[in-house]
Amino acid sequence: MKRGYIRLSRAGPALEAQQEALRRAGIEDLNRVSVDVIVPGRRGGVLPEREKAILKLGSGDHLVVANAGRLGTSQADVLATLEKVGQRNAAVIDAETGETIRWHPDVVRVLAFAQRAEGINRKEVAAKMGQQRAATGRLGGAPAKNWKVGEEVARGLWDDLSRTVESVAEEVGVSVPTLYRRLGQRGARND
Repeated sequence: MKRGYIRLSRAGPALEAQQEALRRAGIEDLNRVSVDVIVPGRRGGVLPEREKAILKLGSGDHLVVANAGRLGTSQADVLATLEKVGQRNAAVIDAETGETIRWHPDVVRVLAFAQRAEGINRKEVAAKMGQQRAATGRLGGAPAKNWKVGEEVARGLWDDLSRTVESVAEEVGVSVPTLYRRLGQRGARND
C-alpha cells in the first residue's frame, strides 16, 4: 500500500505541487495524505504527521514524498526517518525520481566510511600539494614578480606600522592575506 506524506515549509514546494507529485506516483486519495506544516521561527522538533504516517506503514508498504527534501529537515533527520520506515519493513518512494529507497542496517556505517575516505583523500591531496609548493618555493598568493614594487620595498612598507595593512596591500598590488603569507607578521623582521 502507498501512503503519502507532505511537508510544507516556506521555502519548499506548495501544497498543490506536492499533491500533484503524489498523484503521479499513484496516491489516489489525497484526503488520506499526512501533512506537516513547518511554522516559521520554530526550529527542530518532531513532525507529528510524519510520525503517524510511519506508524501506519505495514510490511511491504511505501511512504511516498514529492521529493527527497520533503522527507525531513536535515541529513540526520532523513536518515533517522528512513531507519524508522525500514524498521517497519517498508520503503520510501521519491515521486520526483521514481526511486524506491530501502533502509539497510549498515547504511550509517557505509556513509561514515565514505565520508572518512573522502576526508583522508582530501588530506592526502592537500599534503602532496603542500610538498610540491614547498619544493618549488611557491607559498601561494601572487608571485613577488607581479607585485607593483619589489619584495624588499614591500617588506619596508609592511614593517612601517604607521601605515594600514590595506594601504600597503594597495600599494604593493596584492591582497592583505598574501602579504601576511609572504611577509609574516608586521614589524617582525628577523634581520
